[in-house]
Order: sequence, then structure tokens, then C-alpha cells
Amino acid sequence: MKDPAFLFYSSDFLTGTMMLSMEQKGKYITLLCLQHNKGVLSEKDMIKICGTYDDDVYGKFVKDSNGCFFNERLALEMQKRRAYSESRKNNRTKKDILHISKTYDVHMENINEDININEVIDVVIVEDANEKKTVRKNFVKPDENDVYNYMGELNAKAANFMSEAQVLNYARTYMDFYNGNGWIAGRTPMKDWQCTVRNWMRREWDKIKNQKTNTHGKPKFDNTAHYQNVAAQVAANISAEREG
Repeated sequence: MKDPAFLFYSSDFLTGTMMLSMEQKGKYITLLCLQHNKGVLSEKDMIKICGTYDDDVYGKFVKDSNGCFFNERLALEMQKRRAYSESRKNNRTKKDILHISKTYDVHMENINEDININEVIDVVIVEDANEKKTVRKNFVKPDENDVYNYMGELNAKAANFMSEAQVLNYARTYMDFYNGNGWIAGRTPMKDWQCTVRNWMRREWDKIKNQKTNTHGKPKFDNTAHYQNVAAQVAANISAEREG
């Protein structure tokens, strides 16, 4: 079944089309929608939408070896969404389909709607003889797309303090780290991967803030470099005294 939608980052679109006219923006978004439906665009498609060659609009697309055009960012988002959907499909085993099908449908079909807080924290409400019980599901580790998408959301809320490439690399670093330690947070098995992602992003935010210059516009004092220079000078003095 063809995916009926793709992720659209409004702030990225506004920033990337700032210098385009409204007419050019209309051409651009139409071409993106057409690419989503066709996969790639022919020269005829480009001319039909643009009317004539438009350097600014054409510049948003890459031409492959077959002479077809495609937008790299859209192609990447479509690929990530397919991979995410496939991973969720593979997780829907007979053993746990009753537990995950609800959250799967909510995420994929109603992504823009409010999600019940119980589903966000992976808690299932079970009816049992007129009594409601709260049963916590077993932890299911995320895939790289889960982490990348969530980091992207947090980054957008923080005024995009990291570039898209940095977010992607950070998501891969996160996955490598926890795949390597068996998904242990501290000294206990991880219970909420989104919580650890938020902590990672906070630390990165603090790190980037600390790397910025101080209020006087001067670079912060580098203690490591200073003490290395001092140690080198002391060693040089000792060597000179011995030779003397």
C-alpha cells in the first residue's frame, strides 16, 4: 500500500524558500507532491509545472544518471518513513499484536492528533472484572528513525540549535552507545528511551551554550591548553638547567 503522506517541516520550508517568489513556492511544493506520488520527476514534469526553466526551482532538485529529477530531502524523509512503517509492521507479531496495534495506528494514521498520555509512556489500561488495572509493557528499544525523529522534534522546539546533519549523527551516536551497553541507563535496564533522549539533548544544548563566547565577546579561557603550555615551559626550563 502506497504511503499517503510524508513529513513536512514547515520551518525548514519557510527558511529554504525565503528568497523564492510566491509563484516559485507554488511550483516547488507542487513538484514535491508530484515526486511523492511518482518517486522521481521527468524533464517533462518539471517543464509542465514550471512552464519554463526556472533556475531557483530547479536548484532544489538533483538530476540522476537517468535524467530524472528528485529532491534529496524528500527522498530521505520518504525512505525513513518507509523504514519506520516496516519496523512497526515487523514488530506486530501474534504474541503482542493486541498490545501494540492501538499505539501503532495512532502514530501512523493520526500523527497530528492528541495522543493519550497513557500511550505516550507505554502504559496499557486493561479492563478486569469491573476494575481497571495499569500494566506497564515491556521495554521495546527504538530504531534509528524513532530516535532521529524525536531528536528532530526536540531540536525544532529549541530553535534548531543543531543542524539536520548533526541531529542525524547524534541519533546514530545514541543508538551505537545503547546498542553497545545493552540498553542500560545508569545501572538498570532502560524503561523510557524518550527520557534518555531528552537528557542527551539537554546536555548537548548546555555543551553548545558553554562553547559560545562570553558576554564581552571574548573566547572562553581554555584551561587544558593553558596547563599544557605551562607544563611544556616547565619541562623546557628543567632541560635547560640540566644542560647548563
